[in-house]
Amino acid sequence: MHLDESQPNVTPPRSKRVLITGVRRFWGLNLARQLELDHSVDFVCGIDAELPDDPGLERAELVVGDIRSPAMARLLRVTRADTVVHTQVYGADRPGESPRQLHDTNVIGTMNLLAACASSPWVRKVVIRSSTSMYGASPRDPAFFREEDEARTGLRDTYSRDIVEVETYARDYAARAPHAAVTILRFANSIGEHVDTPMLRYLRSQVVPTWAGYDPRLQFVTDTDAVNALAHAVRYWRPGTFNIAGPGTITLSRMLHLAGRTSLPVLPPMMRTALGAFSRVGLLHVPAQYRDMLRFGRGVDTTRMLEEFGFVPEYTTREAAQLYAGHVREQRLRPAASVLPEGGSDMVGYVRDRIPRPAAVRTAARTVESDAEDRP
Repeated sequence: MHLDESQPNVTPPRSKRVLITGVRRFWGLNLARQLELDHSVDFVCGIDAELPDDPGLERAELVVGDIRSPAMARLLRVTRADTVVHTQVYGADRPGESPRQLHDTNVIGTMNLLAACASSPWVRKVVIRSSTSMYGASPRDPAFFREEDEARTGLRDTYSRDIVEVETYARDYAARAPHAAVTILRFANSIGEHVDTPMLRYLRSQVVPTWAGYDPRLQFVTDTDAVNALAHAVRYWRPGTFNIAGPGTITLSRMLHLAGRTSLPVLPPMMRTALGAFSRVGLLHVPAQYRDMLRFGRGVDTTRMLEEFGFVPEYTTREAAQLYAGHVREQRLRPAASVLPEGGSDMVGYVRDRIPRPAAVRTAARTVESDAEDRP
Protein backbone atom coordinates (compact mmCIF):
# COMPACT_ATOMS: atom_id res chain seq x y z
CA MET A 1 0.00 0.00 0.00
CA HIS A 2 2.92 2.36 -0.66
CA LEU A 3 4.02 4.04 -3.86
CA ASP A 4 6.53 2.19 -6.00
CA GLU A 5 9.76 4.15 -5.47
CA SER A 6 11.27 2.52 -8.57
CA GLN A 7 9.13 4.95 -10.67
CA PRO A 8 10.25 8.37 -9.41
CA ASN A 9 8.91 10.23 -12.46
CA VAL A 10 5.31 9.18 -11.84
CA THR A 11 3.34 11.99 -10.19
CA PRO A 12 0.38 10.81 -8.10
CA PRO A 13 -2.93 12.29 -9.30
CA ARG A 14 -4.39 15.14 -7.26
CA SER A 15 -7.89 14.94 -5.86
CA LYS A 16 -10.21 17.10 -7.96
CA ARG A 17 -13.67 15.61 -7.43
CA VAL A 18 -14.48 14.36 -3.92
CA LEU A 19 -17.41 12.32 -2.63
CA ILE A 20 -17.89 12.28 1.17
CA THR A 21 -20.14 9.84 3.04
CA GLY A 22 -21.60 10.71 6.43
CA VAL A 23 -22.13 14.45 5.96
CA ARG A 24 -24.86 14.47 8.61
CA ARG A 25 -22.25 14.31 11.35
CA PHE A 26 -19.39 16.58 12.31
CA TRP A 27 -16.49 14.92 10.47
CA GLY A 28 -18.05 14.59 7.04
CA LEU A 29 -19.79 17.96 7.11
CA ASN A 30 -16.76 19.94 8.24
CA LEU A 31 -14.53 18.16 5.74
CA ALA A 32 -16.94 19.25 3.00
CA ARG A 33 -16.82 22.82 4.34
CA GLN A 34 -13.04 22.82 4.25
CA LEU A 35 -12.67 21.24 0.82
CA GLU A 36 -15.15 23.57 -0.90
CA LEU A 37 -12.89 26.46 0.10
CA ASP A 38 -9.94 24.73 -1.58
CA HIS A 39 -9.77 26.03 -5.15
CA SER A 40 -7.71 23.02 -6.23
CA VAL A 41 -10.81 20.87 -5.63
CA ASP A 42 -13.33 21.27 -8.45
CA PHE A 43 -16.30 19.41 -7.00
CA VAL A 44 -17.49 18.21 -3.59
CA CYS A 45 -20.51 15.97 -3.06
CA GLY A 46 -21.79 14.75 0.32
CA ILE A 47 -24.19 11.88 0.94
CA ASP A 48 -26.06 10.64 4.01
CA ALA A 49 -29.43 9.14 4.91
CA GLU A 50 -30.28 12.44 6.63
CA LEU A 51 -28.72 15.84 6.20
CA PRO A 52 -27.95 18.62 8.69
CA ASP A 53 -30.34 21.54 9.09
CA ASP A 54 -27.83 24.28 8.32
CA PRO A 55 -24.91 22.77 6.41
CA GLY A 56 -23.28 26.11 5.68
CA LEU A 57 -22.13 24.95 2.25
CA GLU A 58 -21.96 26.98 -0.95
CA ARG A 59 -20.27 24.94 -3.68
CA ALA A 60 -20.77 21.43 -2.33
CA GLU A 61 -23.77 19.35 -3.32
CA LEU A 62 -25.75 17.29 -0.80
CA VAL A 63 -27.51 14.05 -1.69
CA VAL A 64 -29.93 12.05 0.47
CA GLY A 65 -29.21 8.35 0.08
CA ASP A 66 -28.23 5.06 1.66
CA ILE A 67 -24.69 3.86 0.98
CA ARG A 68 -26.09 0.32 0.90
CA SER A 69 -28.10 1.19 -2.21
CA PRO A 70 -27.11 -0.14 -5.66
CA ALA A 71 -27.41 3.48 -6.83
CA MET A 72 -23.99 4.19 -5.25
CA ALA A 73 -22.24 2.83 -8.34
CA ARG A 74 -24.27 5.12 -10.60
CA LEU A 75 -23.66 8.07 -8.28
CA LEU A 76 -19.87 7.61 -8.56
CA ARG A 77 -20.09 7.40 -12.34
CA VAL A 78 -22.31 10.48 -12.63
CA THR A 79 -20.22 12.64 -10.29
CA ARG A 80 -16.96 11.24 -11.74
CA ALA A 81 -15.51 11.38 -8.23
CA ASP A 82 -11.80 10.52 -8.17
CA THR A 83 -11.64 10.52 -4.34
CA VAL A 84 -14.04 8.90 -1.88
CA VAL A 85 -13.88 9.76 1.82
CA HIS A 86 -15.86 7.28 3.92
CA THR A 87 -16.70 8.79 7.31
CA GLN A 88 -20.03 7.00 7.80
CA VAL A 89 -18.89 4.32 10.27
CA TYR A 90 -20.69 4.81 13.57
CA GLY A 91 -21.30 3.11 16.89
CA ALA A 92 -24.54 2.99 18.91
CA ASP A 93 -23.95 6.31 20.68
CA ARG A 94 -27.35 6.82 22.27
CA PRO A 95 -29.92 4.63 24.07
CA GLY A 96 -32.30 2.95 21.66
CA GLU A 97 -29.93 2.94 18.69
CA SER A 98 -29.77 -0.52 17.17
CA PRO A 99 -26.26 -2.02 16.96
CA ARG A 100 -27.60 -4.46 14.34
CA GLN A 101 -28.88 -1.68 12.10
CA LEU A 102 -25.63 0.25 12.49
CA HIS A 103 -23.72 -2.95 11.73
CA ASP A 104 -25.59 -3.19 8.42
CA THR A 105 -24.67 0.38 7.54
CA ASN A 106 -21.08 0.04 8.73
CA VAL A 107 -20.22 -3.29 7.17
CA ILE A 108 -22.70 -3.84 4.34
CA GLY A 109 -22.57 -0.16 3.46
CA THR A 110 -18.77 -0.23 3.29
CA MET A 111 -18.82 -3.38 1.14
CA ASN A 112 -21.27 -1.77 -1.26
CA LEU A 113 -19.33 1.50 -1.37
CA LEU A 114 -16.04 -0.24 -2.13
CA ALA A 115 -17.71 -2.37 -4.79
CA ALA A 116 -18.97 0.85 -6.37
CA CYS A 117 -15.43 2.27 -6.22
CA ALA A 118 -14.09 -0.86 -7.91
CA SER A 119 -16.59 -0.48 -10.77
CA SER A 120 -15.84 3.21 -11.30
CA PRO A 121 -13.24 4.18 -13.91
CA TRP A 122 -12.63 7.45 -12.06
CA VAL A 123 -11.84 6.55 -8.43
CA ARG A 124 -8.12 6.81 -7.62
CA LYS A 125 -8.20 7.37 -3.84
CA VAL A 126 -10.26 6.04 -0.94
CA VAL A 127 -9.97 7.40 2.61
CA ILE A 128 -11.53 5.46 5.50
CA ARG A 129 -12.33 7.06 8.87
CA SER A 130 -11.54 4.20 11.24
CA SER A 131 -11.04 4.12 15.01
CA THR A 132 -8.51 3.03 17.60
CA SER A 133 -11.39 1.05 19.13
CA MET A 134 -10.24 -1.84 16.95
CA TYR A 135 -7.30 -2.33 19.36
CA GLY A 136 -9.67 -3.01 22.25
CA ALA A 137 -8.52 -2.42 25.85
CA SER A 138 -7.23 -4.90 28.39
CA PRO A 139 -4.57 -5.27 31.12
CA ARG A 140 -2.43 -7.16 28.57
CA ASP A 141 -2.11 -4.19 26.19
CA PRO A 142 1.20 -2.54 25.25
CA ALA A 143 1.82 1.00 26.41
CA PHE A 144 1.18 2.22 22.87
CA PHE A 145 -0.39 0.27 20.01
CA ARG A 146 1.38 0.45 16.66
CA GLU A 147 -0.49 0.13 13.38
CA GLU A 148 0.58 -3.49 12.88
CA ASP A 149 -0.72 -4.51 16.33
CA GLU A 150 -4.02 -6.25 16.96
CA ALA A 151 -6.33 -6.46 19.96
CA ARG A 152 -4.79 -8.58 22.72
CA THR A 153 -8.18 -9.96 23.77
CA GLY A 154 -11.43 -10.67 21.95
CA LEU A 155 -13.46 -7.59 21.03
CA ARG A 156 -16.73 -7.72 22.93
CA ASP A 157 -18.67 -4.85 21.37
CA THR A 158 -20.27 -4.68 17.94
CA TYR A 159 -18.72 -1.37 16.90
CA SER A 160 -15.11 -2.48 17.43
CA ARG A 161 -15.76 -5.68 15.49
CA ASP A 162 -17.37 -3.60 12.73
CA ILE A 163 -14.21 -1.48 12.51
CA VAL A 164 -12.09 -4.60 12.02
CA GLU A 165 -14.39 -5.79 9.22
CA VAL A 166 -14.43 -2.38 7.55
CA GLU A 167 -10.62 -2.27 7.51
CA THR A 168 -10.45 -5.81 6.16
CA TYR A 169 -12.68 -4.88 3.21
CA ALA A 170 -10.62 -1.73 2.62
CA ARG A 171 -7.39 -3.74 2.45
CA ASP A 172 -9.01 -6.26 0.12
CA TYR A 173 -10.04 -3.40 -2.15
CA ALA A 174 -6.49 -2.02 -2.07
CA ALA A 175 -5.15 -5.40 -3.18
CA ARG A 176 -7.65 -5.54 -6.07
CA ALA A 177 -7.10 -1.90 -7.11
CA PRO A 178 -3.34 -1.26 -7.13
CA HIS A 179 -3.93 1.95 -9.11
CA ALA A 180 -5.75 3.48 -6.12
CA ALA A 181 -4.40 4.84 -2.84
CA VAL A 182 -6.29 3.48 0.17
CA THR A 183 -5.69 5.48 3.35
CA ILE A 184 -7.05 4.16 6.66
CA LEU A 185 -7.04 6.68 9.51
CA ARG A 186 -7.54 5.23 13.00
CA PHE A 187 -8.73 8.13 15.12
CA ALA A 188 -8.48 8.37 18.88
CA ASN A 189 -11.49 9.86 20.65
CA SER A 190 -12.35 13.27 19.22
CA ILE A 191 -12.62 16.09 21.74
CA GLY A 192 -13.78 19.67 21.33
CA GLU A 193 -16.66 22.05 21.80
CA HIS A 194 -18.09 21.41 18.32
CA VAL A 195 -18.44 17.63 18.52
CA ASP A 196 -20.82 15.55 20.64
CA THR A 197 -19.83 11.96 21.49
CA PRO A 198 -20.60 9.53 24.34
CA MET A 199 -17.05 10.02 25.65
CA LEU A 200 -17.56 13.78 25.95
CA ARG A 201 -20.98 13.39 27.50
CA TYR A 202 -19.36 11.09 30.06
CA LEU A 203 -16.55 13.55 30.81
CA ARG A 204 -18.85 16.52 31.26
CA SER A 205 -21.30 14.79 33.61
CA GLN A 206 -21.49 16.53 36.98
CA VAL A 207 -20.79 13.20 38.73
CA VAL A 208 -18.73 10.72 36.72
CA PRO A 209 -18.85 7.01 37.65
CA THR A 210 -15.36 5.48 37.48
CA TRP A 211 -13.97 2.01 38.03
CA ALA A 212 -12.67 1.89 41.61
CA GLY A 213 -8.94 1.11 41.70
CA TYR A 214 -8.31 2.11 38.06
CA ASP A 215 -7.00 5.35 36.56
CA PRO A 216 -6.81 4.76 32.79
CA ARG A 217 -4.59 6.65 30.37
CA LEU A 218 -6.62 8.39 27.67
CA GLN A 219 -5.69 9.83 24.32
CA PHE A 220 -7.55 12.46 22.30
CA VAL A 221 -7.50 14.30 19.00
CA THR A 222 -9.25 17.66 18.77
CA ASP A 223 -12.25 17.98 16.46
CA THR A 224 -10.39 20.41 14.20
CA ASP A 225 -7.29 18.19 14.03
CA ALA A 226 -9.48 15.22 13.08
CA VAL A 227 -10.99 17.11 10.15
CA ASN A 228 -7.57 18.44 9.12
CA ALA A 229 -6.20 14.89 9.07
CA LEU A 230 -8.99 13.81 6.70
CA ALA A 231 -8.29 16.82 4.48
CA HIS A 232 -4.57 15.98 4.54
CA ALA A 233 -5.38 12.49 3.25
CA VAL A 234 -7.43 14.04 0.42
CA ARG A 235 -4.73 16.51 -0.62
CA TYR A 236 -1.75 14.14 -0.48
CA TRP A 237 -1.07 10.67 -1.81
CA ARG A 238 -0.51 8.76 1.45
CA PRO A 239 -1.65 5.13 1.15
CA GLY A 240 -1.40 3.06 4.32
CA THR A 241 -2.81 2.78 7.83
CA PHE A 242 -2.14 5.50 10.39
CA ASN A 243 -3.01 6.16 14.03
CA ILE A 244 -4.33 9.71 14.42
CA ALA A 245 -4.08 11.17 17.93
CA GLY A 246 -2.57 14.04 19.82
CA PRO A 247 0.84 12.89 21.08
CA GLY A 248 0.99 11.85 24.72
CA THR A 249 -1.70 10.73 27.16
CA ILE A 250 -3.63 12.03 30.15
CA THR A 251 -5.14 10.08 33.03
CA LEU A 252 -8.88 10.08 33.59
CA SER A 253 -8.47 11.48 37.10
CA ARG A 254 -6.45 14.40 35.79
CA MET A 255 -8.99 15.06 33.05
CA LEU A 256 -11.87 15.15 35.53
CA HIS A 257 -9.88 17.43 37.83
CA LEU A 258 -9.23 19.88 34.98
CA ALA A 259 -12.92 19.89 34.07
CA GLY A 260 -14.04 20.38 37.66
CA ARG A 261 -16.00 17.13 37.69
CA THR A 262 -16.55 14.77 40.63
CA SER A 263 -15.51 11.13 40.35
CA LEU A 264 -17.82 8.47 41.80
CA PRO A 265 -15.74 5.27 42.21
CA VAL A 266 -17.79 2.09 41.71
CA LEU A 267 -16.55 -1.42 42.40
CA PRO A 268 -15.90 -3.16 39.05
CA PRO A 269 -18.45 -5.99 39.65
CA MET A 270 -21.14 -3.34 40.21
CA MET A 271 -20.27 -1.01 37.34
CA ARG A 272 -22.39 -2.69 34.67
CA THR A 273 -25.45 -2.49 36.93
CA ALA A 274 -24.69 1.13 37.82
CA LEU A 275 -24.26 2.19 34.18
CA GLY A 276 -27.48 0.40 33.27
CA ALA A 277 -29.33 2.32 35.98
CA PHE A 278 -27.86 5.64 34.84
CA SER A 279 -28.90 4.90 31.26
CA ARG A 280 -32.47 3.89 32.15
CA VAL A 281 -33.16 7.13 33.99
CA GLY A 282 -31.52 9.21 31.27
CA LEU A 283 -28.57 10.48 33.31
CA LEU A 284 -25.70 8.93 31.38
CA HIS A 285 -25.21 6.43 28.55
CA VAL A 286 -21.81 4.77 28.14
CA PRO A 287 -21.81 2.52 25.05
CA ALA A 288 -20.07 -0.85 25.23
CA GLN A 289 -17.10 0.21 23.10
CA TYR A 290 -15.99 2.71 25.78
CA ARG A 291 -16.28 0.61 28.90
CA ASP A 292 -13.05 -1.41 28.76
CA MET A 293 -11.13 1.70 27.68
CA LEU A 294 -12.46 3.67 30.66
CA ARG A 295 -11.22 0.87 32.91
CA PHE A 296 -7.89 -0.13 31.38
CA GLY A 297 -7.07 2.84 29.13
CA ARG A 298 -5.50 2.84 25.68
CA GLY A 299 -2.63 4.60 23.95
CA VAL A 300 -1.48 4.52 20.31
CA ASP A 301 1.88 5.23 18.74
CA THR A 302 1.83 8.27 16.43
CA THR A 303 5.31 7.93 14.88
CA ARG A 304 3.95 6.82 11.53
CA MET A 305 1.44 9.67 11.52
CA LEU A 306 4.25 12.19 11.94
CA GLU A 307 6.93 10.61 9.74
CA GLU A 308 5.06 8.83 6.93
CA PHE A 309 1.63 10.43 6.79
CA GLY A 310 3.24 13.83 7.33
CA PHE A 311 0.54 15.21 9.61
CA VAL A 312 1.29 17.14 12.80
CA PRO A 313 -1.72 17.82 15.05
CA GLU A 314 -2.05 21.34 16.38
CA TYR A 315 -2.68 20.05 19.90
CA THR A 316 -1.17 17.28 22.01
CA THR A 317 -3.54 15.10 24.04
CA ARG A 318 -2.85 17.10 27.20
CA GLU A 319 -3.38 20.43 25.42
CA ALA A 320 -6.61 19.14 23.86
CA ALA A 321 -7.83 17.98 27.29
CA GLN A 322 -7.00 21.35 28.87
CA LEU A 323 -8.78 23.20 26.08
CA TYR A 324 -11.92 21.10 26.39
CA ALA A 325 -11.87 21.17 30.19
CA GLY A 326 -11.99 24.96 30.05
CA HIS A 327 -15.03 24.76 27.81
CA VAL A 328 -16.77 22.27 30.14
CA ARG A 329 -16.30 24.57 33.07
CA GLU A 330 -18.00 27.40 31.19
CA GLN A 331 -20.99 25.76 29.57
CA ARG A 332 -22.60 22.51 28.50
CA LEU A 333 -22.48 21.37 24.88
CA ARG A 334 -25.70 21.67 22.92
CA PRO A 335 -26.68 18.69 20.70
CA ALA A 336 -26.67 19.46 17.01
CA ALA A 337 -29.93 19.34 15.06
CA SER A 338 -30.36 16.69 12.38
CA VAL A 339 -33.18 17.41 9.94
CA LEU A 340 -33.48 17.59 6.17
CA PRO A 341 -32.31 20.91 4.68
CA GLU A 342 -33.54 22.76 1.63
CA GLY A 343 -31.48 21.87 -1.42
CA GLY A 344 -31.00 18.19 -0.51
CA SER A 345 -32.08 15.71 -3.17
CA ASP A 346 -32.93 12.06 -3.36
CA MET A 347 -29.94 9.96 -4.50
CA VAL A 348 -31.85 7.95 -7.12
CA GLY A 349 -33.41 11.14 -8.52
CA TYR A 350 -30.02 12.86 -8.45
CA VAL A 351 -28.50 10.08 -10.56
CA ARG A 352 -31.49 9.79 -12.91
CA ASP A 353 -31.58 13.52 -13.62
CA ARG A 354 -27.89 13.68 -14.47
CA ILE A 355 -27.24 10.55 -16.51
CA PRO A 356 -28.38 12.21 -19.81
CA ARG A 357 -26.41 15.39 -19.11
CA PRO A 358 -23.32 14.72 -16.94
CA ALA A 359 -22.06 18.26 -17.58
CA ALA A 360 -24.88 19.54 -15.38
CA VAL A 361 -23.18 18.05 -12.33
CA ARG A 362 -20.81 21.01 -12.17
CA THR A 363 -23.62 23.60 -11.92
CA ALA A 364 -26.32 21.65 -10.08
CA ALA A 365 -25.75 23.38 -6.74
CA ARG A 366 -26.04 26.85 -8.26
CA THR A 367 -29.16 25.85 -10.21
CA VAL A 368 -30.91 24.58 -7.09
CA GLU A 369 -30.05 27.75 -5.21
CA SER A 370 -31.23 30.09 -7.98
CA ASP A 371 -34.52 28.20 -8.38
CA ALA A 372 -35.13 28.47 -4.67
CA GLU A 373 -34.51 32.23 -4.75
CA ASP A 374 -36.95 32.73 -7.68
CA ARG A 375 -39.84 31.06 -5.91
CA PRO A 376 -42.34 33.48 -4.33
